[in-house]
Amino acid sequence: MKKGLLSILVLVSVLFLTVSCSKSSDSSGGSAKAQKITVWCWDPAFNIYSMKEAAKVYSEMHPEVTIEVVDIPENIEGKIEAGLQAGGAGLPDIALFQDYIIEKFIQNYPGSFVDLKAEGVDYSQFAQYKVAPMTEGDSVYGIPFDTGSTGFFLRSDLITEAGLNPEDYQKEMTWSEMIALGETIKAATGKPLIAYDNTSFDFLRIMVQSTGTQFFKDDGSVNYNTPAVKNSIAILEELHSKGLLYMAEGWNNWIAAFNGSEAAGFMNALWIIGTLKTQPDLSGKWMVVPTPLVEGVAGARNASNNGGSSWYVFSSTKNKDVAVDFLKSTWAGTSDEALEFYNTILKGAGAMGTFLPSRGGSNYTAPDDFFYKSQAVYEDFSEWMAEVPVMYYTPNYLAMRTALNNALQNMFAGNLKSIDDVIAAAEAEYKQVTGN
Repeated sequence: MKKGLLSILVLVSVLFLTVSCSKSSDSSGGSAKAQKITVWCWDPAFNIYSMKEAAKVYSEMHPEVTIEVVDIPENIEGKIEAGLQAGGAGLPDIALFQDYIIEKFIQNYPGSFVDLKAEGVDYSQFAQYKVAPMTEGDSVYGIPFDTGSTGFFLRSDLITEAGLNPEDYQKEMTWSEMIALGETIKAATGKPLIAYDNTSFDFLRIMVQSTGTQFFKDDGSVNYNTPAVKNSIAILEELHSKGLLYMAEGWNNWIAAFNGSEAAGFMNALWIIGTLKTQPDLSGKWMVVPTPLVEGVAGARNASNNGGSSWYVFSSTKNKDVAVDFLKSTWAGTSDEALEFYNTILKGAGAMGTFLPSRGGSNYTAPDDFFYKSQAVYEDFSEWMAEVPVMYYTPNYLAMRTALNNALQNMFAGNLKSIDDVIAAAEAEYKQVTGN
């Protein structure tokens, strides 16, 4: 009888302990349960590599979470738009959007993205020009990723051949000063100053953004008729008329122009550095100076941007808490592991984040022997990044840039004789395409 009673007591104790342990495990809010979040992006060598590095950091903190990074090499915006129109069906938890396109999605699909400011992200820690396009009212929807901080790339050997000291030009310059340098180089070497892609809007956009001027008014209507646009077009016209532009048609021809020493320089973002380094015979010959200043425009700076993307969490996700915590802990985190992650992707992919605390990493400040006098180019670009003016894109950005670039091409071809003619032609095409 006593043995039977003892057995019952032991059994009850075991059951009590089992239930208690089970409750203790569940009290963590499910954090110990295996979970999976999915991320959509593109470019295995850049965006996908960077996100996988972030996933490694988070997996060390949360081994129960699996992060699947899916390569969407083509038409990611179209696939996302189809999912949003279907109420979120088939969408991942997180996706990468190019900065110039996100305003269209935020405005056209309200409520589709998680307000990450409300989730506690500190946006004062990011370059502010990245935050503006992802903001609507009091809400901020994205986590900024990479910068397209720009500079003017110059061949130091051609400056020397022109009888000048390259170090005298490692400073902030105006476009007038840059044009004067270009004239001297061309007279001595026969080389135009700039490799210019005639099919691309990027050059003019970099100039206009450096002034802090917008292409659209507050009501969303296009605004080409500004001092920033007019002065920038005037600079391009002067460069062209003086033979300082080496005209290339398309991306590949443009790369071939500067890698093939057809011009003394070009203007673009830091992400082009990897392309420069495919030509090791030019090691030590390139240097980078700040984006030239557009004169005659109040608020103009020696800093601008070209390109860049950011991460967004869809409201349709069933894994909101984990997805948000992942982005906050890595891309917006100040732990040693998170800051080292930014240092890693800079070295591994040339991906410079816009999280300002990350700029102290060793790879940011290291000299780079590929550049003239081992210039610490990433340190320079990170300093210029903090000064980039905000640009708003609006849903009609693509129509705006296409119309203005077509007008520029007609100016270079001699079909449009004045800046006013260029602006009028762009306005007419924009109205025809958009109806307003």
